[in-house]
This record gives sequence, C-alpha cells and structure tokens, in this order.
Amino acid sequence: MSPYEEQDRPGPQPVPAVLPRSYDSLSQQEVDSDQHRPSASSTPRINTVSYRNATIKAQIDTTMVVADVIRQLCANAHLGVQEPPALFALRDDENDELIDDGNLARKIEAGRNFKLTASPLIEAAEMVDKLCSREDRALKMATYTLQKLIREPVFTAEFLKRGGLNELLLIVHTFGGGNTLAYALTSCQNLLEGSNEGMEGLDGAFIARVVQILVTQERINVCRPATAILKRLVVSEAAPTRDTAAKTSAPSSKFGFEAVYEQICREPSFLPTLVQRLSSADATLCVNSLSLLNSLVEHATERLLDSLATELERLKTSSAVARLMDTNCRAELAASILEYQTNVVRIYKHRLLTSVSLSDKRHTAALTYIWKAACINEESVVRPQISQDPRSSAVLASGKHKWRRIGFTNENVAKDFARSGWLGVECCEAYVRRDPEGFATLLLEQINRSESKRCPWGRAAIEVVQILVEHWGIQSKSSARSDFTPFLLSFTRVHQLVLRFFFRIWAESGAATVDFERVSALVQSQVKVTLVDEATKSWLDIEKSFVESEYSAVRDRQMRELELEDDLENNSSVQALKAKLHRENWEFMRQQRVQCLLEGAWFRVAGNTRFGSGAAGANATIPGQATPNRKTGATNGTRAYPKPWRFYRLSPNKRLLHFCEADEPHAVRHGLDDLPRRIDLAQVNDLALQSCITVLGSMGEELPVSSAASTTNGSTNYQHRATTTISASSSSAGNYSFSLLRAPGDSIADLVATSASQYSEWVDGLSMLRGEGSAVNTQETAEYIQALTDIAVKIKLLDLTGEKVEIPAAIPQPGLPMSLDFFFAEL
Repeated sequence: MSPYEEQDRPGPQPVPAVLPRSYDSLSQQEVDSDQHRPSASSTPRINTVSYRNATIKAQIDTTMVVADVIRQLCANAHLGVQEPPALFALRDDENDELIDDGNLARKIEAGRNFKLTASPLIEAAEMVDKLCSREDRALKMATYTLQKLIREPVFTAEFLKRGGLNELLLIVHTFGGGNTLAYALTSCQNLLEGSNEGMEGLDGAFIARVVQILVTQERINVCRPATAILKRLVVSEAAPTRDTAAKTSAPSSKFGFEAVYEQICREPSFLPTLVQRLSSADATLCVNSLSLLNSLVEHATERLLDSLATELERLKTSSAVARLMDTNCRAELAASILEYQTNVVRIYKHRLLTSVSLSDKRHTAALTYIWKAACINEESVVRPQISQDPRSSAVLASGKHKWRRIGFTNENVAKDFARSGWLGVECCEAYVRRDPEGFATLLLEQINRSESKRCPWGRAAIEVVQILVEHWGIQSKSSARSDFTPFLLSFTRVHQLVLRFFFRIWAESGAATVDFERVSALVQSQVKVTLVDEATKSWLDIEKSFVESEYSAVRDRQMRELELEDDLENNSSVQALKAKLHRENWEFMRQQRVQCLLEGAWFRVAGNTRFGSGAAGANATIPGQATPNRKTGATNGTRAYPKPWRFYRLSPNKRLLHFCEADEPHAVRHGLDDLPRRIDLAQVNDLALQSCITVLGSMGEELPVSSAASTTNGSTNYQHRATTTISASSSSAGNYSFSLLRAPGDSIADLVATSASQYSEWVDGLSMLRGEGSAVNTQETAEYIQALTDIAVKIKLLDLTGEKVEIPAAIPQPGLPMSLDFFFAEL
C-alpha cells in the first residue's frame, strides 16, 4: 500500500467540521446533537469552496487547523479531488492570499470564499522548472506570478532550497529590458523586503548589474524595483557564513554601503542619473530615487562620507531637492525631503568637527588657492625657513604678516579654523571662487585703510559661519526638522551673501577693530529676521533683505530688541515670576533626584570603610573586615576586603538607605527583599564630597581618591579640583566619590559613583532630602534647574492666550501607511 493510500484510507471519523452542501438535508436536531459541532456561534458562517469547476458551500469550524480542513475538503465527493491532501493549499478566492492557521478564523468570520490550489511546495517546484525555460513568453508569465508568490515564507523557503534564486538572478543578468526584467527585479525586491533568507546568494556582480540597469534603463517599471533593491542592499549587513562565523563574529561585507558604493564608483553616470530622476514626473520613481540618496548619505562610513557629499554637491543635488519643496509633494515625498535635510545637517556637522590640518591635501589646496587669489605683494611678507616636510606647501609657510594681512588672527591659520573646522575652509574657498577679482579688490581696500579701521576678512568669514551654524542648529543633538528650510541646502551661497552684508555694515557704521562683536551682533539679528519662515520666501526676498537693508534700520531694530530684553529682565514682576518658577523647578528636580535614590544604583566599594546599620546599631561592622581607626590608621583585627560592589536603594519612607554586596553588578528586584543591610539616615549629619577614601580594584589593590570638597555644619562648599582617577581593571571610574558622615572624620559609608550623572543624582538627592532650602552641590543639577527656569519664563512671557486662533472642529485622521518601510523616530 502506498503512503498516499494509507493516508486516505477510510476509517471511523467524527462528523466533519466542514459541512458541504449535501449536509443541508440533515435536521437541526441531528446536527446539534453531534458533540463535534461548534456551538459558540448562533448564526454559523457559510463559506464557498471551489476546486476547478466544482463549488460547494461549507460550514467550517474556526478552531480547526488548515491541514484538517484541506483533508476533509479533499475527501468530499462533490469537489472530485483525486490527489492526496498534502499536495493542496487553501487560498482566498478574491486575492489569492494563502490561508494558514493564523488567518483562517478571521477569514471564516469575514465570510470569504476559498479555493483549493496547489501547495506552495508544489508551486515552488513548478516555478523553478518554469524559470529554467528559455521561452520568452513562459518566462514572462512565470516572473509575473513569482512577484506575489515570493512574499509567502513557505513558498520562499522551498524556492530557495531548489535553487530558484540562481535562475531568477540569471534572468536579471541576461534580459536587457522589457516586462520580464521588470517582473524579475520586482520579485528580487519582494524577496529582500520579506526576509534576509535570500541575501546569501547575492554578490558584487548582482549589485553591479542593478547599478547598470539604473543607468541604461528608462522604463519606470524597471527603475522602480532596481532603485528599491539598491536601497535595501545599502541598509543591510550580510549575515556571517559558517566559515566566517567560526573565525570572527563580524559579518562579511558582501553588501552594505561600502559594497554598493564601490560599484557606484565604477559607473560614473550613476549618481548623475539618480539626481536627474529627482525631477521625474513619476512620483514613485522620484521618491525611490531620493530615498536611495538618503540611504547612501545616512549609511556612509566616515571614510567615504566626504567623497560622496562632494560628488552630490558637484551634481547640485541640494538644488534639485529644493525645487521639490516648491511642488505640491505628497506625504511620502515630503518625508524624504525632510530626511534629506537631516542628512545635509549631518554632513555640515561632520565638516564642522573635522579639524583643519596642513598635512591634508584638500585643506592645503583650499588654503593655497585663497592665498594666491588674494594677490598680496609678497615682498612685504617676511618668511622664515620653509619646512622640508613634503606634505607642506611653500605657499602655506608661516610669515610675519602673511595670514594676518588677509584678516586672520595668527599666522598658524589652522588655529583660526578651530571653531568652524573644514566647513569654514569650504565656505571661504567658495566665497573666493565665486568672485576672485572682487576678493582681491576687497582685501586691497582693507589694506589701504589704517590698521584699526580694517575689517578682518578671515575673522569675519569664520564669524558668519558660526552665526549660520547657530541659526540652523547644526551643532544641536537633534538635527531632525519638521519644516522645510530650503536655504539650509545652500549654505555656502547664504554665507557669501551674509559676509558681504557684514562688510557693508562695517563700512556704513564706521566700525573699528574693537567694534567687531557689535557688528557681529547686528549681522546675527539680520540673519534671524531674514531667515525666519524661509520656506515661504524666495531667494530674491533673501537677497533683497541683505542687500537693501540700511544700517540705521538694522541698528534701531536691534536696540528695540535689547531694550525689550532689558526691560523684561529688570522688571520686578518678571523677577518675582522667575523666583517663583525657580522654586517650582527646584522642587521638580528634588523629586527627580529622590526618585533616583528610590530606584537604586550600584557603587564601587571603599576598602577601608565602616558601615553603620540602623538595625544593628551605629557601630556595626562588616563581618570579617577590620575596623580602622581614622585618626591613627590602625586596625583591630585581621583585615578582609569586602566585595567590590554595593547596591544602594532608599526606602519608601526615605529614612533608611538599604544595600547589599556583590562581586559584579547584576539586576536587583524591586523592593527591599534583596537588600538585607541598611543605614539609618538620621545618623547622617554631614556629607563629604570627593573624600579621601580607597577603592578596591578587581584584584583587591587599593586605588586612592583625592579629596576635593566637604560640608561643614550642613552647608556644602562645592569646589572643582584635579583629583586622582579611580581605575579598576584598566577602566577609569572618575573622581565621583562622596561620604556620609556621622561626625567630622567619622564616615558611615563611602560611595564611589560610576559616572558624573550618577554622582550628581545621589549627592544632590541625599542633600535635597532635607527639603526646601537644601544646598545644590553639583553644577549639573544647578544647570538643569536654571535651564528649566529660563524656558518656563520665556513660555510665560509669550502669553499665549489663544485669541484669533482657529480651532478645527475635527482633526483629520491620516490614512494607513502604504508599506512597512517606515520607523518611529526618537525625538
């Protein structure tokens, strides 16, 4: 007997839970009397099931598994199924969705119609055979069907197991265009987006082929999936193979940014083509192209970020993106534009933090060009002996009056760019290249003035960079924006405009060298006013504001701003408001710090510390540990070091400090059950900061900590002093130590925090337990309170009453995402 015959051999079976049309003749009493009949639903669902030309109506038990449903359907004579049930699957008759145990009940309750089809395993085997065909029509039909099937995990696993990916990639490599190539690429896209299971079969040749397709093909249905594939490969990291996993835990670099960028560099026309497609009439292609550009910039390594950014700037990518802001772009395009802005800020920040070095060829070339374009008579420049370092340029050799004549503050010009970094050098070079003759004329005019009346070009250029960096928040931790800032994408162009305004205000105000900060303040005020709501303004509006604004008008506006600020600061009501808000924020920080104590934290242990116990008495000691005399240093027994870590937690009544010892930090349950020892805080009369204690290293060695501050009579005198770094197992723990004192020189507990934040939380938390008026011992807590107070005062002064604000009757609910290609940003 064959396995199929044994499987389908008839035997005693219960009344099936799949009731075909012929069961309608049964009486209600007969059906209800059957113990296998589901009784949960008073109005049973009837679903239609079809197979080839046969159709039946069936009542399916929602508690059954799909395999049992298929088995009973195959046994139904009305459908006429001759093959074994294992060869079949159940699908939604309307959208061909595969029915499994997860969605069967939902489909039944929705009243969907089903159909018996070939099993995904059978379909996978047949699909691989079809892909091996060399007939164009057969391949077109096969790849068309594959687009949807390859999203199903069961089908995909069998498809890959039978070598279907190799046949699919062969089609991608051999077909030069048409629908077959488009369907094959879409199948690859769906495979990559569904899981990582097929990525091991991809290599550099596949990446190179996709890059070539994007350059040579113009059909939208081909370019869309190709662009999506490259983006998926950029953001992916290859899983390690069995051979590499045995040698290293790091994944191989078959794909990822560097692998994709390597192939892009071999195709010079790729990036120009991608940027050109940003102006495509097809919104999806435009979104995919911009999304790929964002992925490249976002995942670019530090080593290649500069070269990629430079190439994108050469292609005027930012200008193309800025033009998209003027269109009525859809939500997904707007999100990609905002993401591009964030990536541009990342590039600016990277350049801002890149130090200028005369050993860098790019930096040397830019500074050399600026010096040569200045056309200053070099006979007046006294030069010392030029360094023989081949990396140096003779033009950049220090001179007595060389870089100062251009307006920098010292002859080592790299020091002047310490604040603005490589971004400052780029802006200076862009200014000179835009008008070299005008640059030389400007410097000549300044040289011909008396030294006290000269406007230093170099210093002014760097100052304008700082003004723009501050205005756009490039150095802020969060670079994400919710509004369009088109002129941010033209940083060097805006820099040129503002720098010319700087020189004009200097001349019109008759400023001298001592007035540099005053002129800078005027320029900063103009930048703030001009670039507000920049998305609603054109370049002509911006240019007109900087070119036509008169010095007197700018000065008057700034004076009004200063007067308003001074009036508010000196107003008695504002002072009273600030004092009130300061008290509220002090109380808020007190609650936050005390909450940190209630949660608890791990501390390093001091080797010569005595610990009191509220339960055992003030003079209780750790068993096996010597009790040293703090005045003589002598001990009264054999010394045994305690364990190197202790976990402290404040009791809910805030009267006891519970703790436990451990060799290594570990998770501690909530509550006090795991903390058997305790310190009565009523015995703590003083707090010593960064006291002279000894910390145990990993091998029991003593690690000294210097004293920096102490408290007397309950009043803390916080000082900043250099202290010895605590080091254990070659890791620096810092000088974050403090002691709980019963009396001067008598410590109940010595705590060594693991970080500055933990030190601030516990020192101020223990101090603030006394209530209002307690001292704030650390600068971190004081800065938090001051920052919260300043923000609260500004919010109160805005006096937002809501007048003339239209409140909508209902908030429109956005639609569901079009795909799963999104994530929640961490704001």
